[in-house]
Amino acid sequence: MKIKFLTLFLTLFFLALFFISKGVAQSPKKAFKSLSSHEKYWVYFHPFTAKKAYQVSKDVEKVVDSIAKTKTLGPLKVGNQIDAFKHAFWMWSLAEKIGWRAASSLGEAHEKGNYDFYLQHINEDGELPDKASSDMDAHNNSVGIALYKKYKKQKTSKSEKIEKVIAAVLQGKTKMILQNKSGNYLDINGNIIPKKDYYGIWSNARILTPTKALHLMIDNPSKSLNLSQTKK
Repeated sequence: MKIKFLTLFLTLFFLALFFISKGVAQSPKKAFKSLSSHEKYWVYFHPFTAKKAYQVSKDVEKVVDSIAKTKTLGPLKVGNQIDAFKHAFWMWSLAEKIGWRAASSLGEAHEKGNYDFYLQHINEDGELPDKASSDMDAHNNSVGIALYKKYKKQKTSKSEKIEKVIAAVLQGKTKMILQNKSGNYLDINGNIIPKKDYYGIWSNARILTPTKALHLMIDNPSKSLNLSQTKK
């Protein structure tokens, strides 16, 4: 009985620590309730790993905020280059601390949780998740794991990792949601998608496109971007 109580206490404690990285400081009980069932299962079976993941996540958020100020990858918004960087760098950093399999399983739990949040109409980073955003995160997570595997035998500094992930983003190895300079989402023909046609709809006209260079953010991408290369 004592062991079960201790396990539950540790789980709730690390849940509270880890998910403060979502920007909400709350009690362990409330933190637990705010998670998707998939994330709850992951943290329950990885309580001590979750503590390390929390520490990594805090550091990644600081890096993302710092890069956003330089405007190297455009403004800090959802579904764009810096969002792609965040997920790739997060996975690489997690893989170093908790192993790539545990990092991948956490990423998968998070993306599965996105569908739960969609069904419950719970926003993530200010937007309601949909298939495009979930597919984007999953792809960029895999890029981060691939970079970790490629360079794991080398002594790569934090700044070098940041540079390599930025390079991957600018080379188009990561994915973003096609949008114009103003942040409006575009369909495969380069037309602006009205919010009513994608918000609250899991499968919609939003599409993924390579994050290659800032020309993807211009107001009329059809003139300089081969939209046939995009994927739904």
